[in-house]
Amino acid sequence: MVIIIISVLAAIAMPRWSLRDSSVHAQAAQIARDIRHVQMLAMTQGRTLTFQSLGTSYRCVDSGSVVITDPATQQPFNFTLQNGVTLTVGTVNFDSLGRPVSGGSLVSAADIPFTVSGTAQNSTLTVTRVTGFVAVSP
Repeated sequence: MVIIIISVLAAIAMPRWSLRDSSVHAQAAQIARDIRHVQMLAMTQGRTLTFQSLGTSYRCVDSGSVVITDPATQQPFNFTLQNGVTLTVGTVNFDSLGRPVSGGSLVSAADIPFTVSGTAQNSTLTVTRVTGFVAVSP
């Protein structure tokens, strides 16, 4: 009887769980941390840095569009998304005070959204205008 109950519960729960779906949320959280890291690097290095999404990868570049070396890892700040997860193409520039800027002016018109997508799940990353705070939902 116990085996039958466990089998029924497993049959119900299994379709709801997918490696790609959990990967979407995990990668969205990692991307949010990396955007915050780019913001902190811009502040500590006293220069404008850009978080650049390329769809299946993302990177941090300087004003000359050169991928920077992450001082924390001593590796190029360039990451490829896994398990078929994609990220909307776009950029966000952070000035030396960690604020989102566009063309040298503060981004004040609208927040900057990025969507992380997998097979059946999406997460939205939002970089808040003026402050650069990064939020993930769901």
